[in-house]
Amino acid sequence: MIWPHVASCRTCATQAMNRSERNLARAAEELLQTLIVSVVLGFTMLDAANGQEVRMGLFSVTLPVIAILHDDLFVGEAIGYLDRTGTIGLRSVLDPKIKCVGNFRYTGLKTGIADMHCDDGADARLLFDALGAFSGYGGGSTPKGRASFTFGLDPQEAASHLTLPPGKKLVATFEGLRLESAGP
Repeated sequence: MIWPHVASCRTCATQAMNRSERNLARAAEELLQTLIVSVVLGFTMLDAANGQEVRMGLFSVTLPVIAILHDDLFVGEAIGYLDRTGTIGLRSVLDPKIKCVGNFRYTGLKTGIADMHCDDGADARLLFDALGAFSGYGGGSTPKGRASFTFGLDPQEAASHLTLPPGKKLVATFEGLRLESAGP
């Protein structure tokens, strides 16, 4: 004979186990949905990069940078991290011995500050605006003149956001980028 209170305890245990299994299944389903959304969002963000060379690490993204610092063309990379900070490394196209390095950080949803130091003694604090998840532009000045830069943009798009020296245009050649005379 089964005592009534024992039978009811078996029912309670079964119900508790079923509830626990349902909660576990629900949590697994939510985790799977979150993973799927993250993957889809990642591919969407890659698409938003306009086909530019975007290298993604587990916790970082590397983007091409084009800059005009005191009428000289610089090229390089920016590496951004999940905490909305990053590093920038540039070299002069005219004189590759001249390099600039710096850090950046977002100060708002789509705005930030980049601090740069160049081998030729120029220092700059530049403000920037993001156009998307992996692109944007910024500018300011150095003691040697104006400064502007883009990140994650192809040369044609970048040219519209750069402050080019008077009478010059940005040209992409087989050897890389350069400034050329804009002609008469």
